[in-house]
Amino acid sequence: MRSSPPSSALVAALVVLVAVLVPLAVTLLTGRGDAEPGPPLGAALDGSDRRSLDAVPVRRGAAPPAVDPAVDLADPQAVARAYLVGARSAGPDDGGRTHLQAAGYAAPGSPPAAVGVLVLDPPPPGRVRTAAVTALDLVAEDDADLRRGYRATVATTTGPPGGTAVGPPAVSTAYVVLDRQVDGHWLVTADTPDVPEGDD
Repeated sequence: MRSSPPSSALVAALVVLVAVLVPLAVTLLTGRGDAEPGPPLGAALDGSDRRSLDAVPVRRGAAPPAVDPAVDLADPQAVARAYLVGARSAGPDDGGRTHLQAAGYAAPGSPPAAVGVLVLDPPPPGRVRTAAVTALDLVAEDDADLRRGYRATVATTTGPPGGTAVGPPAVSTAYVVLDRQVDGHWLVTADTPDVPEGDD
């Protein structure tokens, strides 16, 4: 059975459809066309961008507490544990602040010391979040033993101060990098939920 040739009306409709869709496809595939280009994907907002978006500024938290004298700063595992407990614990007033509770265990000038941790989900009023390191594994070190990287499992619980935790602990993974200082102390220089790039 032979098919009949397409009608001239159908051919004309297909030509018009192609003429409309091809320029649209080119515009979508090549970008915004003649429109003003925006910031690249993943770009950070500067101060003027935040103000124009009426963003709430991030406030600096309270000054870091003194280092616990019971923590042996010459022991990198002890320093990593003390840092993570301080960094992952939080109170209700820490929301929107740079949390510096662990800055004493971080190298001066490093992000963990200068910036701290931004608490995005503080516990509700009347409760505190307490962290405990349940596992700490050495995953990398340099040949001179001046830098070490650890993978930690951190469990956090939330409840009234000094009271019983409400609900099961939340478990997360953290990677911290410590550098040995000239005085022999180990201090944290990086803290990330992912494997740091470029650290051997």
